[in-house]
Amino acid sequence: MSDHTSTGDGHAPGELDMGHHHVSSPAMFLSVLLALLFLTFITVVVAQFDFGSANMLIAMGIASIKASLVIAFFMHLKYDTAINKLVFMSSFLFLSLLFIFTLGDLFTRRLDHELHTTKSPVDLEWSHPSTLDGDH
Repeated sequence: MSDHTSTGDGHAPGELDMGHHHVSSPAMFLSVLLALLFLTFITVVVAQFDFGSANMLIAMGIASIKASLVIAFFMHLKYDTAINKLVFMSSFLFLSLLFIFTLGDLFTRRLDHELHTTKSPVDLEWSHPSTLDGDH
């Protein structure tokens, strides 16, 4: 009689082959933690200075690096398949498109146009009575 508990490929019947699982070392996690703490420190230091319109770009750049570290090492994307890496990288493409369209809208607005600067007239009867009488 044959034994049907094994299929010959090292798997039990009905067991799925889910691929290789990477086990990371504690030293790697510690180095990523130190890098994240350093980048957080850099974020706090950079926030103390005014770089004008580059403030948002600097903050988003540091945040993107920190997010990439978390996704690559803590979520094990570095050791995952190519299709998952491609999906992750495409998210940066869509994020950059979001920023480009938002900045395009912001830069094409004219804030000095008369529609944006026209003030509506104020009727004095709607003012507080103490400001009309001169009494405070």
